[in-house]
Amino acid sequence: MANLFTDRLLIHVEDIDEQHRRIFEIVEEFYSECMNGKNKDRILEIFRVLKGSLEEHFKSEEDYMVTYSYPEYEVHKERHNIFMLKLQALDSAFKGGFIPFTKLMEANEFFAEGFVTHISDIDSRLGEFLRDKL
Repeated sequence: MANLFTDRLLIHVEDIDEQHRRIFEIVEEFYSECMNGKNKDRILEIFRVLKGSLEEHFKSEEDYMVTYSYPEYEVHKERHNIFMLKLQALDSAFKGGFIPFTKLMEANEFFAEGFVTHISDIDSRLGEFLRDKL
C-alpha cells in the first residue's frame, strides 16, 4: 500500500496532524499484515491498536471542538460516532477468532478511503476553524 498520508491531508493543527500520521502508519501496517496473511493474532493486535488510536484521536478532536465552541461540533461528532460503529462491527466480526478475507478487505478499504475522506472533508474544516485560535 502506498503511503496514504500526504501533505494534502494536513489540517495545519500540529498535534492533530501528528495523530493522523500515526493512524495512517497503523493502517498501512494493518494492510501489510493482512496481505501477508500468516499471523491472525498479529492482525487482531494491530486492529485493536488502530481502534484505540482512533478512539483517542476522536476524543482529542472533540475536546478541541468543545473548548473552542466549534459550530459544527454535533455534525463532526456524529461522523466520529458513525466511524466508531463501523469499527465496532468489524471488531465483532473478528472476535470469533476466524477472520473472513472479505472482512479484512472491507476493513482495509474502510480505513484507507473512509479516513482519507473524513480528514479531507470534515477535519479540514475543523483545522481552518482552529488555526487562528491556537
